[in-house]
Amino acid sequence: MMQPDSAYLPEDNLPEPRHARRLLRAPGSRIWAWVVLLLALTACLWVTFHHFVLSSRGQVLDHAALASATARLQSLHEASVSLLADLPIVVATLAAIGFLVLTLWRRRWAASLIVALTFGAANLTTQVLKVILERPDFPNGVPYYTGNSLPSGHATFATAAFVAVFLLVAPRWRSTVAFFGAIFATVIGVATFLDGWHRPADIIAAYLVVGLWALIGGFIIYRVSRQWNVISPRSRAQYASMPEIVLWLMAFIGLGGAIAVVFFSGGSESLPNNLDGFVPSARWFLFGALLIGGSASLVFGVLASFFRWEAGREAPDEMVSDFR
Repeated sequence: MMQPDSAYLPEDNLPEPRHARRLLRAPGSRIWAWVVLLLALTACLWVTFHHFVLSSRGQVLDHAALASATARLQSLHEASVSLLADLPIVVATLAAIGFLVLTLWRRRWAASLIVALTFGAANLTTQVLKVILERPDFPNGVPYYTGNSLPSGHATFATAAFVAVFLLVAPRWRSTVAFFGAIFATVIGVATFLDGWHRPADIIAAYLVVGLWALIGGFIIYRVSRQWNVISPRSRAQYASMPEIVLWLMAFIGLGGAIAVVFFSGGSESLPNNLDGFVPSARWFLFGALLIGGSASLVFGVLASFFRWEAGREAPDEMVSDFR
């Protein structure tokens, strides 16, 4: 019987045995933090629904932004309108290709399966919420259409595709992926808003649904794929990166700008109680666009910061932690 190649090598030429990675802290070890953030995002989703759907004044504000966006769209050419309609699918397809490339390249089969299930769960949750949540028909002049449209399915699909890539990459790349995810989620949200498919609250709710499932999927991945979610003591990934800082700045500008538009417009009380005969205004379109962009940046900023904070930390040589 032939001897293995190692039998003909000097002892000092044999490959070194692979040692277990030494940890200062395991990934996802602070379970209380995951629970707190999960409850916070759930509360934000409920507040969005309660304020913009269950409240007559909120419905008026939400639809004033939509009506103003539709008026902005009329000035665009037909080709631009077609581009807006196809944009969510195009962006989601690009993200899906990135996900497949990462899966085949890094061969993280368990993590990829969890990410795929997370993607499906986010989209399923959106469709279930559309059915079970009821939209009151107030006498406020807001078109009822077919009932509840919150959350947005288009925004959920495209944003969840980018979150899939976010969950699968190494910790050092997560803030960069989150930055581009926020940019594309904003573009998709504003495009859907401009095209008259969804009001701002529908899109914000979609971001929150995806954020919730990103936390659930991420927590499981941190448990079953620990070796891919540990930051070296020498890595800059343990500190806030420029993309992460910019994300928080974008969130501040977007949400702060939306609040400022409402404030300097006299508050939501400046809108009529009934929107019959409402004249669209650029300021309400700006309010909706800033609200969408600020919300997308905030959700991705929270995910980037939290996943960096909860990533594992590799310990110095003298500190040994079992990796099991």
